[in-house]
Amino acid sequence: MADIINPAIDPSIGTQEGRGILQLFLTNFISLALGIAGAITFFMLLIGSVQWIMAGGDKEATEKARKRITNALIGLALVFMIFAIIRLVEDIFGIPITKFNIPVIE
Repeated sequence: MADIINPAIDPSIGTQEGRGILQLFLTNFISLALGIAGAITFFMLLIGSVQWIMAGGDKEATEKARKRITNALIGLALVFMIFAIIRLVEDIFGIPITKFNIPVIE
């Protein structure tokens, strides 16, 4: 199997502990995406809770707040399921999805 080498790019650019720039980007992107999803869920739960408190017995406002909280929890469950599926695929097939091993060409 032949390696493709780009002579215009120094392969040591962006390396950190033997990891290439693409590998670092993808690993950090997954971590960042999960963190952002958690932060969005937290704020949606917070907004829904404040809406519920401020509803003051109004049926329509209470229902709207309940739907916001329910949707935030469903979103959080989806994020956890995606993470669990990624880990399951890694364990079953032995493919490291979250730990990219892209070789650095020297």
